[in-house]
Amino acid sequence: MLKSPQPDQVKVTRQALGFTQKESADMVHYSLRAWQLWEAGDRTMPAGVWELFLIKIGLHPIYGARS
Repeated sequence: MLKSPQPDQVKVTRQALGFTQKESADMVHYSLRAWQLWEAGDRTMPAGVWELFLIKIGLHPIYGARS
């Protein structure tokens, strides 16, 4: 089970794949504002949301290895 990510981990992962904050928020069914708060460190991203994001981008350590 993954833990909630650090804010910089959220931002670096998103930017490395070329996604906007809005695109990333839409992927996990949250608002743009929620994503902004997670990246700013004003709120903690729930671990389940982080896992969903990693699955959808193909980087989850168990369910989404990129080939």
